[in-house]
Amino acid sequence: MENKNNIISKSVISYVNEILKIGIFENASDIHIKYDNVEGMEIKYRKDGYLIESSNLYKNINKNLLEKNIVEIISRIKILSQMNVAEKRKPQDGSFSISLKDKRYDIRAAYMPTFYGESIVLRILENYLDNVKLETLGFLPESIKLLKKILKRKHGLVLVSGPTGSGKSTTLQSMINKINDGKRKIITVEDPVEIKINGIVQVQINNEIGVTFSEILKATLRNDPDVIVISEIRDEVTAEIAVRAALTGHLVISTIHTNDAVSTIVRLVDMGIPKYLILDSLIGVVGQRLVQKKCQKCGGIGCGGCNNGHSGRISINEVLLINDGVKDILKNNNLGIECKNKLRELNEKNNLNNFEKCFINFYEDMKNKIEKNLILETDNLDILF
Repeated sequence: MENKNNIISKSVISYVNEILKIGIFENASDIHIKYDNVEGMEIKYRKDGYLIESSNLYKNINKNLLEKNIVEIISRIKILSQMNVAEKRKPQDGSFSISLKDKRYDIRAAYMPTFYGESIVLRILENYLDNVKLETLGFLPESIKLLKKILKRKHGLVLVSGPTGSGKSTTLQSMINKINDGKRKIITVEDPVEIKINGIVQVQINNEIGVTFSEILKATLRNDPDVIVISEIRDEVTAEIAVRAALTGHLVISTIHTNDAVSTIVRLVDMGIPKYLILDSLIGVVGQRLVQKKCQKCGGIGCGGCNNGHSGRISINEVLLINDGVKDILKNNNLGIECKNKLRELNEKNNLNNFEKCFINFYEDMKNKIEKNLILETDNLDILF
């Protein structure tokens, strides 16, 4: 009986390794694994923004074998992620690393109990990027110029906004690399620490023992930082500490879940931060989406090496530099279309007077990428609305 259990255990380990290997080799951003005692097993990979099954997985391992061992497969992933294997009633988060062909891949895991079974999602962090420079991520020279100007500031709040899976964490890492010259002390507060960055202090949240965002941020301020990086502003307490730190001589960089740069102000107001404090502390906002990239081999017609004319993804960005002129516009209670029109008018006025732009919006960035033959004109129009 003991030998039989050992054989099953080894099989499950090899199944998990194969599932991960397929995801990495096929440039998936996420792996979705679900067990449902009514519908059965589901293993899907997110590629270029869409969930699909991999025929290569089932060529290498019989689908029935995977289905038969799916509960053990999920348990194995929970062990790797340092989760509680016995806990099937509460959501859990974790992370782990694997090595393939002398390269390390960091995996973030999110477990969710469902009404009829279990679900676990694995985020493969940067498995297909050779580097995370702003140019590689899809930022155009004009946007990078604005961002460099923002990051040169000694203090203030810089936010990267966008929905889940829009590449905010990768952009955050790229921004850290820009300012990580050894002359400033950079402390990151993360949940969890996803990628090791040389030359900076990285701190991980652990709510179970009281190491919360608010506690760590308070301690961080006593450690003489020049730059504080917060992985995500997710509540009023975190937002308030970030704003206060930005107002007291620190450069604070973080991410936030909003639809675009302007609605970031609305989100912070909704969190209970007074608008005057937001405008006094905020120095720049980056909004972004990931969209499908035009296949460069076939020109978007469709070929054996792409998915209906698409191959990979690229970011669409907007960058808002907060200056006195922008502040006057943002003080207005209406932060919708009217506000964006006024920002465009300010840009045109600056252009006439040979001043730099203060706002590059999604529409301009998308138009530029269409002209550069990076995306199809008929694609991704929904991000403009």
